[in-house]
Amino acid sequence: MIEIYLLEQLAGFARYGTLSETAAHLHTSQPALTRSMKKLEDQLGVSLFYRSRNRLSLNETGQFAAASAMRILQDNQEFERQVRAFDRRCHTISIGYCAPIPQSVLTPMLNNAFDGMTLSSDLKDDADFPARLLDETYQLTVTHYPLDDARFCCKKCGHEDLYLSVWPSSPLAKFSTLHLQDLDGMSILLLTQIGFWTNIPKQKAPNAHYLLQIEQDSFSELATHSDYPCFSSSYDIRRGQIPDGKCNIPLADEECHTDYYLSCLTKNAATYQALFSQITDSTIR
Repeated sequence: MIEIYLLEQLAGFARYGTLSETAAHLHTSQPALTRSMKKLEDQLGVSLFYRSRNRLSLNETGQFAAASAMRILQDNQEFERQVRAFDRRCHTISIGYCAPIPQSVLTPMLNNAFDGMTLSSDLKDDADFPARLLDETYQLTVTHYPLDDARFCCKKCGHEDLYLSVWPSSPLAKFSTLHLQDLDGMSILLLTQIGFWTNIPKQKAPNAHYLLQIEQDSFSELATHSDYPCFSSSYDIRRGQIPDGKCNIPLADEECHTDYYLSCLTKNAATYQALFSQITDSTIR
């Protein structure tokens, strides 16, 4: 059986072109690399190189062997990835969340449904979530758009609206509704880790001065004790988690009103049935 390191060195030689360059990139010596290439030829029983006094180059068989070696190495990497991913799935559920509210609502439900499993979660924009489900980086995702594809099991799990919260003394407090473009040029408090929501106000009000806050506690402190407007969720407003006395003005932009969808691969739907069976279209509201 041909050892993997010999294939790695052959593929390296094909990539870098000389023994010295290949040895430097593979962190070995030139004599050791020469011996490896001769060993590979002996094991295969064929010649792979044209040899001259000052130069070694791949012959036609060597070029074929190097291309085959590259494919084998790629297959080997994929094998390792799949085995590690399988082992991770045996002990860990990886979830991609597109926004903070779904994460806060669904995490306790996941802990209850899959007691003993480790939860690993990301909070980020969800543009690539379908691809991350397919390559099994995530076992579950929550997106702000449905995955209309037979490869996915997708179920609506709630809704969220975005508001602007201001004190009654703010000139904005007199409005019954606002558009994001009305905020252009203003200073606005904004949390950094809010998934897909991050770019929406920046697209509609690009000239606003966003006072970015990394920590939730710092954001809440400034929202309570400063005059800066900030964005608030219908979820928090409904539960009285906005500072007393603030006016919460609905944002009329279509992008400020979103449904949420929980998804997994269709082939894994039975594994997550305990969670999906608890989900309704108003779980997040």
